[in-house]
Amino acid sequence: MIYLISGSSGSGKSLFAENISCSYVGRKLYLATMENESITAKKRIEKHRLMRQGKGFETIEKEKDYENLNISDYNIILLECLSNLAANHLYKGGNEETFYKDIDYLISNSKNIIFVTNDISCCAVKYDEEVYKYMKILNKAACYIAEKADAVIEVVAGISIYHKGEKWVL
Repeated sequence: MIYLISGSSGSGKSLFAENISCSYVGRKLYLATMENESITAKKRIEKHRLMRQGKGFETIEKEKDYENLNISDYNIILLECLSNLAANHLYKGGNEETFYKDIDYLISNSKNIIFVTNDISCCAVKYDEEVYKYMKILNKAACYIAEKADAVIEVVAGISIYHKGEKWVL
């Protein structure tokens, strides 16, 4: 199964993704993509660590470049999150091609995978060209994954809205 779960910041998408992951028997991998360099990032990472504590996840904190990860033994992989992965590729020694290389590797080598992504294009804010470029690449990747996905779910205020696939019940 391939899942794409989208929502705005604080929408409950991460908890929803973790709950889907916990319904799977076997090894669970939490693939954390956030850079761990700023105070804000460290606080967010700690929040997510506490959220998944006791849920049976093995965690790998890796910002990008997954082609050497042995992920075939995991029954479910939760990638948190596609937005960070895109930024890591685009602004930390990669590009759109290497970003898709990671996406394709994860899809091809996992039994079941959940991609969590932020909906960042819903705000009526004027951004500079570089931000628009990032948003376009991220949205294009989300569409690419959605096309391959068995389930596409948007989480709004903790409520799941299914755009593709059968409803998963908590």
